[in-house]
Amino acid sequence: MAHDDEVLITYGLGYAFERSKLLIISEVEEKVVSKKEVNIMEEINIVNKFKEKLDSKCDLKFPKSYLTNVEEVLEEKVSKTIPIITSIKAKDVDKQDHLMDEYVKKDLSQMRLRKEGYIQKDSTLIKKYLDSCSENTYAKNIKEKSLKYNKMILKIILTSSFGDEFGDFLSKRGQATILEEIDKNVGEQLENLLKKDYLIKKKYSELDFLNMLLFLEEWQRKYFKWDGKYTDLIFSINKDGRKYKGRKDEIKDSVISFIKEKRYLYLPFGKYNDDNIFINLSDERYCSINENDEIRSQYVILEKKENNLYQIVSNEYKKIDLEENSELGYLLSYDNDTVYISLVVYDKKHEKVSCKYNNKFTAFKSKMIEELEKHFIL
Repeated sequence: MAHDDEVLITYGLGYAFERSKLLIISEVEEKVVSKKEVNIMEEINIVNKFKEKLDSKCDLKFPKSYLTNVEEVLEEKVSKTIPIITSIKAKDVDKQDHLMDEYVKKDLSQMRLRKEGYIQKDSTLIKKYLDSCSENTYAKNIKEKSLKYNKMILKIILTSSFGDEFGDFLSKRGQATILEEIDKNVGEQLENLLKKDYLIKKKYSELDFLNMLLFLEEWQRKYFKWDGKYTDLIFSINKDGRKYKGRKDEIKDSVISFIKEKRYLYLPFGKYNDDNIFINLSDERYCSINENDEIRSQYVILEKKENNLYQIVSNEYKKIDLEENSELGYLLSYDNDTVYISLVVYDKKHEKVSCKYNNKFTAFKSKMIEELEKHFIL
């Protein structure tokens, strides 16, 4: 068989993530055949029959634990596993043979994925990054930092248009260096936002922390479950926007670090209860904009009239464009005896604050200021 007449056919599995429109490709098996003997429809039948065999081989090359990490980052499960031909090339040539185009046009699953806009990612780069993360065990604090950030970095590799280049860059520079740069950049952006886009600024002496804390306690007990820990009502946020994970026995520890300008302070303004109803400090109720209108259209309360008489009042739920694992809150920044108070979104799942989408919550600003004036500002 002449060398020029041979092609290398590579088989693999594609892990499809429907919501993210992502197809992770793991190459498993290859064979060399005569180009003249290649029948694309027969190859499609062959790869479909290979599914179980490919699945077991793929598990050795790209273990299920790695796939679980990807699912956690994307916050969705694999929707389906697709046996595919990943490439048809002449031996020792990088360019795909025209037979590959013929295969894509005839394989219905490939046509459907391309039509729906799926992006393909090589599992090798993903595995290489995750392997490098597991090697960062030389110091406890560095290990924790790596684990804290690897999900974010992996998401960049998976979903961004420059993910492959970023993965290569990461392997050359090292994760610790990248994380330091990310921390610094995020911290600077957050600080600039807090100084430019704040609800109100006051001298520290003009704020009544005790009165605000007592009001938050009353509100928490009224609408939510609570274990009695005041540090769940007011807590420290690191300069990079993430919740402080150190000592949190007393409120005074958080306030001291705040006054020393080491960390920010976070206070809630509104959050979801166990029934997924968002309730703010003004006792207003909202349901998520993603909630089914037929399921959540109104709520009923007892409104006191005269003596011991009550009236049943039905109210329509307002809508809020906020994820159900998030809160709206106040972030306090201290600078030379001046306190800047800003609106932030607190992501409870990832335990971090963000100012990126504050324009969605402009309507809440007047209410937020009103509650501050009632309970916090002297």
